[in-house]
Amino acid sequence: MSTYVSLSDFAETWQREDPREIPPWVVAAHLPLDQLGVRERLEDVLDTVTALQRADWLEDGVYIGPSALGDTYKELLHCARRLHIAVPPAVAAGAPMSMQGAFGTDGRAFLYLSTFFLSGTTPEVKQFQLGRLCGHIAARQVTANTLYALVVDQNGLRSVARRAVGPILEVFMAPLSLGVRLALSHWHRAAELTADRAGLLCSRDMDGAGRALLKLTMGVNPTLTHQEYLDQLKRVHESSSPGKWAELMAARPWTHKRLKALEAFHDSEMYARLTGREPVPDALSDDELAARTTKLLGVG
Repeated sequence: MSTYVSLSDFAETWQREDPREIPPWVVAAHLPLDQLGVRERLEDVLDTVTALQRADWLEDGVYIGPSALGDTYKELLHCARRLHIAVPPAVAAGAPMSMQGAFGTDGRAFLYLSTFFLSGTTPEVKQFQLGRLCGHIAARQVTANTLYALVVDQNGLRSVARRAVGPILEVFMAPLSLGVRLALSHWHRAAELTADRAGLLCSRDMDGAGRALLKLTMGVNPTLTHQEYLDQLKRVHESSSPGKWAELMAARPWTHKRLKALEAFHDSEMYARLTGREPVPDALSDDELAARTTKLLGVG
C-alpha cells in the first residue's frame, strides 16, 4: 500500500467528485481558456511538461505522506477537507520559498513545498500555506497558473518545456504579446488573493496567516505581527513612487496589499458565512468586499 497520494489517485478522485462550481470566495478575474477552445490541447502539453519537472524535483525531494513529514501530511488532509477537494500529491524539497506552488492542470495537480518554509512553523502557519496551494485546486486555477509559470519561465519551466515538446514551443509562445502577458499577470495577482482567502479559510487564524505571508516575504520567521509590518510601511509608501508601475508585470500583489485584502476578507460577511461565525461589527458586505479587493488589485 502506498504511503503517499499519487497523481493518478488524485486525478481519479477529483474527476469523480468534480463539482464544476467556482467557490464563492474566489476573486473574480476572467481568463477565457474554455471560450478560446485551447484548454484540452494546452493541458496535454502542460501535463507532459510538469511530469518532467516533478521528476526533477523528486531527485532532491520526497512525497509527503504518513511516514514522510507526517505532521505536514495531517495539515494537508485538514486543508483538503475544509476546501472539499481530493487530497493532492505533494512534493517537499529544500527549495526556495518562492518556488512553492500548485502545478500541472486542474484535473492532474500536485503541490511543491519548501522545507525551509515548513520548518519551525506553527500548525496555523502550515495550514495557511497548504490551504493557499489547495485553494488553487478548489478554484480550478492550476492550468492557468502553470501556463503563467511557462510564459514567465518561473522555476525554469520554459527550459523543461523545450525538452518536452521541442522547438515547436517557440511557435506557441511567439503570439503571446505584451498584452497577453499583462492580462495573465493581472489574472495571476487575483489568483494569489484567492489563494490567500483559501489559506485563511483553512487556518481560521488571521495572525497565523499574516505571519505566513511575512515569512514568504522575508524568508525567515517574523518577529513582528502583520499589523506592525503595515504600520512600519506607512511612512515609506508614497503614491508618486515610480516603483508602483512594476505591479503591472508582478506575479503577485505587494505583500502589504495582500495583508490588507486578507484583513478585508476576514472582516466580511462572506467570511462569517463560510466559517459559521458571527460577523464582526461593521462587517463588509459582499459588494463592499469586492470593491475593496478590486481597488487593492489596481496599480498604485
